[in-house]
Amino acid sequence: MRSKIVITFIFLFFLILIYRIYDLSILSYCKYNKLARENKEKTVLLPPIRGIIFDRFNKPVAFNKLRFDIALKPHLKKNILKEKIDFLKQLVPDINETKLIKTYKMYDSLYNHKPVTILQYMDENTIYKIEPFLSIDEDFYILPSYLREYPYKEVLANVLGYVSRANINDLKNNSVISLTQISGKRGVEKYYDNILQGEAGEKKVIVNARNIILKTLNVKKPITHNITLSIDTNLQTFIYNLLKKENKRGAVVVMKTNGEILALVSYPSYDDNLFVKGISVDKWNKLLFDIYNPLLNKPVSGLYPPGSTVKPAEGLIAAASGKWNPWKKIECPGYIEIGGRKFRDWKPSGHGKTDLIKAIKRSVDTYYYQLGLKIGINYLSKNLKKMGFGKKTGIDLPNEKTGIVPDKKWKVNKYHQPWFIGETLNAVIGQGYFLATPLQVAVNTALIASGKLPKPFLVEKIDNNIKKPVLKDVLSKKEKRSLWIIRKGMWEVCNSPGGTATRHIHTPFPIAGKTGTAQVYSIPQAVKKRKREDELAYFKRSHAWLSTYGPYRKPQLVVTVLIEHGGHGGSAAGDIVSKIYTWLYKKGYIK
Repeated sequence: MRSKIVITFIFLFFLILIYRIYDLSILSYCKYNKLARENKEKTVLLPPIRGIIFDRFNKPVAFNKLRFDIALKPHLKKNILKEKIDFLKQLVPDINETKLIKTYKMYDSLYNHKPVTILQYMDENTIYKIEPFLSIDEDFYILPSYLREYPYKEVLANVLGYVSRANINDLKNNSVISLTQISGKRGVEKYYDNILQGEAGEKKVIVNARNIILKTLNVKKPITHNITLSIDTNLQTFIYNLLKKENKRGAVVVMKTNGEILALVSYPSYDDNLFVKGISVDKWNKLLFDIYNPLLNKPVSGLYPPGSTVKPAEGLIAAASGKWNPWKKIECPGYIEIGGRKFRDWKPSGHGKTDLIKAIKRSVDTYYYQLGLKIGINYLSKNLKKMGFGKKTGIDLPNEKTGIVPDKKWKVNKYHQPWFIGETLNAVIGQGYFLATPLQVAVNTALIASGKLPKPFLVEKIDNNIKKPVLKDVLSKKEKRSLWIIRKGMWEVCNSPGGTATRHIHTPFPIAGKTGTAQVYSIPQAVKKRKREDELAYFKRSHAWLSTYGPYRKPQLVVTVLIEHGGHGGSAAGDIVSKIYTWLYKKGYIK
C-alpha cells in the first residue's frame, strides 16, 4: 500500500512537470513571442517642418534656416552635469553655464527620456568646429533644427507676428508642438499656428534592450502646410517707408472692396526676429515702455475716436429712416447750446444753410448734432453696428478689438448712469465714448463703396486651397437707394472746391472719401478761440483720419489712413493717400 502511494505521487509529479514543460514551450510560445515583438517594435514620431509664409507674388516672408541644437542625456547627476557644461564651455566660450544648468533642470524630469536641449540654433560653422569633440561623448547629442527668419522685419511684423519657444499652455493646444517645441505668438503665426505646425510623421523601428535602433520597418513622412498672403510686400514696404520718412505714426489699410488686404501697416513697429531666439529683458522693456507703442498692431488692435469718418454711415442711416430729409437745407450755426453748454462746430462762424451732401463735403458738425437729436442714439447705434462699427470685422489675426458704439443701455451697463443728450452730440461726430479701429473704418468705407460688407482677410491660400471672399448684404432697400447721395458727398470731399480733402488730393483718377479730426482731449467751455493743431503739444493734437475708395465710378480699392496726433485729416493724410493710389495705378491694380 505504501509503495503504491509513492508510485502514484511520483507519477503525478512527472505528469505536472510534463504539462508545465508543454505549457512553457508550446502554449505560451505565441504569447511570449508576441510580447517580445512588441517590446522590440517602437513608433517614433517625426516632427514636421514649419510651413513657409509667402506674399501674394510667392515671395517668402517667413521661412526656416537650418540650424543645430545641442542636447544632453536626461537624468544626469548634478556633478556629471557640471562636468558636461564645463566641457562645453571650453568649446563654446561665450555660453552662460548657470543659464544652461537652469535650462537643463527645467526641462529634465523623471518622465522624460528624450535628450534635453540646452543650446539652440547653432550655425553650421560653429557645429563643424565642435562636432568632432562632442561626438566622442555619448551624453551629448547634436540635433538638426530650424530657425524662423523674417526678412522684412519691422515692415511686416504686425502682420506676421513671430514664433518662439513653446510654453506649457501651447503644449496643451497642439500635440505637434511637443515635437517642434515652438509656437506662434502674434499675427498670422499665431492665428494659423495649428496649420503652420504641420502634421507629425511616424517611423516604426526595431530596437534592442538599450533602445538602439536596429532596423526601420516603415516611415510615414511628416506633412508641411504653407500659407500665401494677400499682402503685396512691395506696397507694404512703400507705405511703411513713407510714414517713416514723414515721421508720421499711425495705421494704413489698403483693401480691395471684397475684403482682400493688400497692405496693413502699423508704424512704428518692431523687428520680429528679436523674439525667435528669446528677447533680452532690456530689449523687451525698451519695446514695452516705448511711448509710441510699437508692439501694438494699430490697424486691428488700436482703438481711436473715429471722428467724422462715421458721418457718411450716419447720413445713410438718417436718409433711409424716413425721419430725416437729406435734401432739406437747415441752418447750421457755429454752435448749438444745450443745458447751458455749447457744442461747437469746427468752423466758428458756422456753415449756413446745409443739406446732407454739403454736410459730408464740409464735415458740418452742427448739422450732425441736429441729425443725432432727431434720429436718436439708440437707432443710430443699432444701425452703425450692422455697418461694421462696434464689432469685430473677423479678420484672420489675433487680438482684434471690438470697439465701442455707445447707446443708452451700454452706458447703464458700463457706468450705471443714465444717458445725457450732450453725449448723443459727442457720439454723432465720432467722439465721446465712440471708439473704432482703422480696419473697422476701412470696412465701413468698403460697404458704402460697394453696397456689401466685406470680411477682411490676409491669407489668400493654404497650400493650394484658395480662400473665397465673404460679403454680407446688410443694407435695407431704402439704404441701398440712398447710397448714391452719400457717395456724392464723399466725392465732393475729395474733388469739389471747399471739400475738406480737395486741396490735398492729387490722384490719377477721381476718388471719394471722408476726413476726420478726432480730439483726444476736451476743450474747456471758457476757451473761445481754439489753438491751431500745430501749436498744441504732440499728445494733445487730434488724430487725423482720411478714409477713401477709388476709382469713384467703379470702386475697387479702399485706402484708410490714420495719423496719430496728426491734426486735420486732409492735410495730414491727403498726400499719403494720393501717393498710395498713384503707386497702385502704376502697378496695374486699378483696372
